[in-house]
Amino acid sequence: MAVAVRIARAKTGREKIAFCGYHGWHDWYLAANLCHGDTLDSHLLPGLEPNGVPRSLAGTAVPFHYNRVDELERIIAVNEKDLAAIIMEPIRSDKPEPGFLESVRELATSTGAVLIFDEVTSGWRLNSGGVHLLYKVTPDIAVFAKAISNGYPMAALVGTSSVMQAAQDTFISSTYWTERIGPTAALATIHKHRAQGVSNRLIELGNRIQAGWRETADHAGLAMTITGISPLSRFTFELTKSQAVRTLFTQMMLDRGFLATNSFYAMFAHEDRQVSDYLAAIGEIFPALARAIERQEVERLLRGPVAHTGFYRLA
Repeated sequence: MAVAVRIARAKTGREKIAFCGYHGWHDWYLAANLCHGDTLDSHLLPGLEPNGVPRSLAGTAVPFHYNRVDELERIIAVNEKDLAAIIMEPIRSDKPEPGFLESVRELATSTGAVLIFDEVTSGWRLNSGGVHLLYKVTPDIAVFAKAISNGYPMAALVGTSSVMQAAQDTFISSTYWTERIGPTAALATIHKHRAQGVSNRLIELGNRIQAGWRETADHAGLAMTITGISPLSRFTFELTKSQAVRTLFTQMMLDRGFLATNSFYAMFAHEDRQVSDYLAAIGEIFPALARAIERQEVERLLRGPVAHTGFYRLA
């Protein structure tokens, strides 16, 4: 993502970035907290201090919410001539509302900003390639990593020739770009992903997990919300002390041999029997959680501290 930002700034000769969601830890991103210390609270982690980030970057990273094109329009109204890029995940917790991605594309084009889709997480989950192919909205740059090489260290930027050519007018390098394991793993992953219809299997697994969560929670009287694309599913307890309940859930799952949080990342390696065993454990644990909540004994049952919440992502 840092490389993508460098190219966008080199292409446009501008500095400011409008962004939505989580995109890493580099200076360009953490600069969002220089003006207001809580800007990244709902995008990454609450209370982050941008220590070590140059103060001169203050005001160069401006956030907007997913599916809120009006917020992006207000950013553009103030920063149109200074906007180098619009950066966002094309899909994450929620699906794009009709016309949202198309509007973002139009705004980027009209302002001359580079549209960058961060597909580090969304890519290779619903199809072979980026989710933008499904929605037929083409960014100027799409960024891939992680899934493209099945976990091996590897990243790839794909973009239009007119934008990517700007890389020739700046300096981008890495000691490890001549290392061949990542590209080899990526090529092998892509070939298998296409040949065996991996995304279809991931969607099938995710749908089964979401349905199991929903049915079991309803039966147990456990209030929860389920979000995310099916291969990247997540549930949230609708409770005041939801994090303590989530921690107890993990503890109970560990007791049954599962390392589990409130998320499910579907893998092609998952077997039907493993999913069945997981859902059988859910069938025992969700009612147990409901009883613990009703009796107000969640924290008493914990054998350790309440877990940290981890990354926040804008919903």
